[in-house]
Amino acid sequence: AYLTSRVKFALLDVGIEGFDPTRVEVTSSQGSVYLMGLLTPTEADAVTEKVRFVSGVKRVVKLFEYIEQ
Repeated sequence: AYLTSRVKFALLDVGIEGFDPTRVEVTSSQGSVYLMGLLTPTEADAVTEKVRFVSGVKRVVKLFEYIEQ
């Protein structure tokens, strides 16, 4: 639960104008973070890069469905 909270907090600072972090569902287990949601490819890349550098994250698994920009 602690890692999930840290990742969700990091998503508040993705840096894409108009990005809504509540569209990303975050689940974590033993250092693996699972990201799910409806995002544009640009948003998905930015979210993934942001999460990769959160302390405690060992692996990021993306399960995004892409929408048009």
